[in-house]
Formats: sequence, structure tokens, C-alpha cells
Amino acid sequence: MNLKILYSLATTIIIGTSIISHQDNESFLQKRPVNTGPKLFNTYIHIETDTIVITDDMIKNKNIVAGGIYFPYLGTIKVNYMITKTDCAKTRYFCRTNNAQIPLTIRHETEHARKTNLTKNTWHYPPATRGAIAAQNEIIAPAAEIIEALDYRYKTGTPYPTPKNFIRRANKKILGIVAKYNLDWPLDFNNPKIATIIIQCATEQFLSEINRGVYRNTILHAVEQEPSERYYITNNLCNNLNAVMFNPQWDAWAPLWEFTSIRGPVNLWNATNDTQHKKLTNTVDSIVRTIAGQKASFLKLVKTY
Repeated sequence: MNLKILYSLATTIIIGTSIISHQDNESFLQKRPVNTGPKLFNTYIHIETDTIVITDDMIKNKNIVAGGIYFPYLGTIKVNYMITKTDCAKTRYFCRTNNAQIPLTIRHETEHARKTNLTKNTWHYPPATRGAIAAQNEIIAPAAEIIEALDYRYKTGTPYPTPKNFIRRANKKILGIVAKYNLDWPLDFNNPKIATIIIQCATEQFLSEINRGVYRNTILHAVEQEPSERYYITNNLCNNLNAVMFNPQWDAWAPLWEFTSIRGPVNLWNATNDTQHKKLTNTVDSIVRTIAGQKASFLKLVKTY
């Protein structure tokens, strides 16, 4: 982020009962010797809000300002609340609509936090698999936003006020399924037709972001991960009881696709069929290969099935 005008708001939302300070975590990471085996962090996730001042030039130049970001090594989700000092209608609209997305942003980043034990302890996988994990991690987050938005519709009786096309598209398709089959609310996201729509719309959103250049460095870094990066990170939200079943080298992705909803637990992977699974994994593998290129380190340890 180019703009460094950050003002910490007074309120910090705490998830859990204790916090490991940023300073302690940063100090520990700086002193961590390389190649000494896995490290375990038992940290409680907490959410911080920063205020970002948006200028007309930032909007004109299309400077990307993230609505939020998850720092796994610090156990922190940072949410950006945007304000402006200008009277420009376009700039004010940008701030207003982005601030309305904060609940979706929190759900997006919290989903990353919930899956940290699956997505950050990846050094022992082949490079291609590490890249695929990083890519699917960026697909499950928008999938969670779709669930959040539809649960909001059930709670309030109104659509979530979002300009995000992938959510509006998923909402329209899913409401068509609800009407056709007279489904009950709150929605059962384990319904195969609904689960398929969510995965497809979330994947389309991921591909859209990839085309804008987002997530490319994330995937490349996962592919090229050095042995010195062999650490294990967890937190109080990592309560996936089926994590032992996570075996992405053999397309056993179900634990990554577990979610919560008003109606109860959701697993979009288990709810869909092999055709959808193959469509998703083929798309992800293609993206990883395109981003990684034909590097020797990548080709040494590709999938063997």
C-alpha cells in the first residue's frame, strides 16, 4: 500500500481471551534460526481497524487499497476503514461502498485465519502442490463471503448491500434454485446445486483477481518456498477436526472447504461431485503452472497422478 497515513482507531475487536503482542512475535521471528524444524505459535486472533485517507488522485490512478489483510505470523486481521477529505462524489462513493463491505472483509480474512493450519504448514509438499494450496486458499475466502451475504439476507430480509459482482451473481443464481425447488431458509449450503454455484462464482472471482495481477506473488512465493521457511502456525480459530484428512497431492481438499453458516456446518467440497472437483483442480493447476513457468525447481516435484 503506497499510502501510509494510518490512524489507529480506539476500538480493537478481540477474539479469544489472550493476545500475543506484535512486538513479541516480530522479535521471535527475527531471532528464529533457519533450518531448525517446525515452530508452533499458539496465538489468539484479534482484529484491528485502521483509518485510511483516500484522495482523489488515488481513485484517479486506480491505486489498490485493500479492505483488509490477515497477518498469520502476528495473529492479526487488519481492517481498513476509509475516509476522505474531498467533496468529489466518486471518491466519497468509493469510501462509502468499501466501508459497507467490512463484514464481508472480516469474514474473508477470518476464513484465511481458520485455515492457517492447512495453508501455512506447506513446506513438506511438492512445489506444485504448495502453489495449488495458495491458490485454493484465495478461492475459499470469496466463497465464505457468498455464504455470509446469503445468511445476511436471511437475518435481515434484504440483500447484502454490495457492489461485488461475484456475490450478486451467486445470489441471483442461488435464489433461482431456492425458488425452483422451494427450499427453506436459512439456506442449506450443503445442497449440491447451491454448493456448486458458490464454488464456481468464487473461482470466477479468483480468476478475475489473477487477471488484475493480484495473488500472483502469493502463489509464486508458495511455489518457491525455501527450506528455512519450515514453520507451523496455528491459532484459536483453527478447529478443523478433519484436518488429518487434508491430502491435496491426492485431491483430498475437503478440510479446506469447511465453513460455518446460520443453519450449521458446511463443506462445499463434500457437497459437490467429482466433475466439479476436477474442474476446480484443473483450473488451479493451470494457473499455478502459468505463474510458476517452466522453472526447474517447479518441474522436479510435480504431481505424480
